[in-house]
Amino acid sequence: MICARFLLLLNLLLCLAQESVQGGSIGFCYGRKGDNLPSPQLVAQIAVKESISKLRIYDYDQNVISAFAGTDISLIITIPNEELSNFQSEQQADNWVNHVLLPLTQSVKIELVTVGVEVITLTPEFSQYVLPAMMSIHTGLTKANLADQIKVSTANSMGVLQSSFPPSSGAFNESIKTAYMQPILDYLKAIGSVYMVNAYPYHAYMAESDDIALDYALFDPKDEVMDSGTNIAYTSLLTAQLDAVYFALEAMGHGELSVIVSETGWPTKGDSDESVANVQNAATYNNNLLMLVQNDTGTPRRPGQPLNAYIFSLFNEDEKTGKESERNWGVFSVDGTSFYYLDIEGTSNGAPQSFNGTGATWCVASPAASNESLEAGLNYACGEGNADCGPIQPGNPCFLPDSYFSHASYAYNSYYQRSGDNSAACNFGGSAMITTKDPSYGACIYPSDALLPSGNVYGSLSTRIQSDAAGLIFIITLVIFAI
Repeated sequence: MICARFLLLLNLLLCLAQESVQGGSIGFCYGRKGDNLPSPQLVAQIAVKESISKLRIYDYDQNVISAFAGTDISLIITIPNEELSNFQSEQQADNWVNHVLLPLTQSVKIELVTVGVEVITLTPEFSQYVLPAMMSIHTGLTKANLADQIKVSTANSMGVLQSSFPPSSGAFNESIKTAYMQPILDYLKAIGSVYMVNAYPYHAYMAESDDIALDYALFDPKDEVMDSGTNIAYTSLLTAQLDAVYFALEAMGHGELSVIVSETGWPTKGDSDESVANVQNAATYNNNLLMLVQNDTGTPRRPGQPLNAYIFSLFNEDEKTGKESERNWGVFSVDGTSFYYLDIEGTSNGAPQSFNGTGATWCVASPAASNESLEAGLNYACGEGNADCGPIQPGNPCFLPDSYFSHASYAYNSYYQRSGDNSAACNFGGSAMITTKDPSYGACIYPSDALLPSGNVYGSLSTRIQSDAAGLIFIITLVIFAI
């Protein structure tokens, strides 16, 4: 009897220990509205090389999905809005599950099927098909013994909320909350699924730039924003948006639902009236998003709750219509090089990144570096690194002195600044160093941005999580000796 009880307790504690070290995850959205994109096979290679473990695909193209066979990359696939009417019966869904999905699952990790994207706000004429399609597909997955492996949900924009500020006022639009949202939320709970939201602080800032500070949208506020309903201070617009979603879910009786940020990001280029759409702000936003996820900070409403988020997007999509920013959300160029440094593996020290400070540090060539190593670093910075090397071309302000040391210093610093002043971006095979002395001279001005204090505004929980796990193991040891 004692043994049985001990084993039961041991299993419980081990499960708790395992859960305590599981954290949030970052994925990327893989949109394909472009005429110059790499093949899906090359995309799979890029994703593996860049340690990307999750991708979201906006259809269920079998050729695209099968390109990820044999990798550890988990996929979210999508039933496009215009196809929802084809999934209204069990027979239709069964046919798709058995002939499309099931064969793919033999070699590809598929974790979720998104039934439509922002249907109620983008294509409301299809909204009547969303829930029946979700139910039919989940039933088909159940019959195929895939329901425990693959979840079913649908992605909504922040536009489904009637109010999102202050976060505690979060509520779904009156026009849709009873007839549309409530049945979907009830079903998500019934099948153990998640709520998906596409949240874009960039769009919120562009719509209300008179009321929203740019640094707040970029996770680096000079002043905190208070929620008058809860007296909670917010340090980023994204966490405020998420808490508005949590409050809205709670108001509908579904505070138990987890939330996936199925799209978020920042564009690298825009029209003349979109000056905040630039490489610097994109690097700042996405690196700070990564730290928020990697630190398992959660939000003020749900502190410490792991967050799963998908960055939009892998590549620019030149066939999209609308403003210039719509075509320039990509993190990687079509050859697989990044437009800016992105700390996907969490190697930074946890300090928020910013391109908008007034300068404190620069990255320059090391006096001890050989010309060979400086030449290699210079070629990388001006090539794959996408540094601004125009000023060191003949006739421009930083061309003289014409030396590897001088040219490499300027190129290294350009790459470093574009990478958010992250120390990991100032290495170049050991030929670079960080300095607090401004290397500018004459008309040659080295751009600079201030490094922020080393404290993490989010408050890292990694130490606490490890401590909790260690504590559980310690309890297990005590139980063993007690018995």
